[in-house]
Formats: sequence, structure tokens, C-alpha cells
Amino acid sequence: MPKLKLGAAFYGLAAIATTVTVVLMLVRQGPWADVHGWVFGALVAVVALSAVFLAVGAVTRRGLIADDGPWICRHGWAVLVGVTVLGFVLTLLTDADIPWLPTSPAVFIPHWIRRLQEKYWEGRVEAEVQAVRERNAAVFRAEPGGEPRSGS
Repeated sequence: MPKLKLGAAFYGLAAIATTVTVVLMLVRQGPWADVHGWVFGALVAVVALSAVFLAVGAVTRRGLIADDGPWICRHGWAVLVGVTVLGFVLTLLTDADIPWLPTSPAVFIPHWIRRLQEKYWEGRVEAEVQAVRERNAAVFRAEPGGEPRSGS
């Protein structure tokens, strides 16, 4: 498949949102003020790692579920799912009242962008086929008897 265009923007926005979450965690804003110890450090690492994976999807312009390219572009979605599951387990280990890991929707981003990309290219192919059909129909209508001229 060709490289992502719009999908890279979605990956970039998700990476920025996840990075903002990391910053809020580090300044202990909101629900993160009550989380302490190794669980807090592990949660920060998990969210930061998710931001890195999403940024890789944006920078490489191939995404995290590509058919070709580096290993991270072909299997990054599985690593992102694993990191998100690890974050969910870590949120269960803390006594603080924190929401489910903020990067949990990130699990769906690679598949959603892949589907968006496939639909885009299907639409492009369909539009090209329709243009060829219209061109051929115009040629048949322009010729007397509905037969195209030879040599054209």
C-alpha cells in the first residue's frame, strides 16, 4: 500500500495528545496527584512509550500496521496493544482513583487508519474506472452507428 498521508496526521495528533497526558502525569495534575511509587513510574513509562509508538507511525508515514517497511511499521500495532494492556493492569494495581489508562483508545488507531487508507484507495480506483467507462461511452456515442473509428 502507498504511504499514509491523512493517516500520518491522525497518528501525529494522537501522539501529541498522549504526550500532553505524559506531561500532566509528570506535573501530577488531576487524578495523577494521588498515584505514588513504582506504579506511577511504570504508568508514566507506558504512556510515554505509547506516545513514542504513535509518533513513529506519524514520522514513518507507513503507520503501525503496514504491509512493508521496518519491523516497527509491520508489527507496531501488536506492541501498542501489549503496552496498553500492561497499562491497564498497572491501573488495577494502584489504590488511587484514576481512570482507565488514557491511551486505551490508541489500540484502535492503527486498524482504523488502515481501514481509512484502504477505503481511500478503493474510492480512487472506483473513480478511475468510472472515468474510463464515461470516456468509452462518449466515444461510442460520438461515432455514427455506435462503432468507434478505427485507428483512434
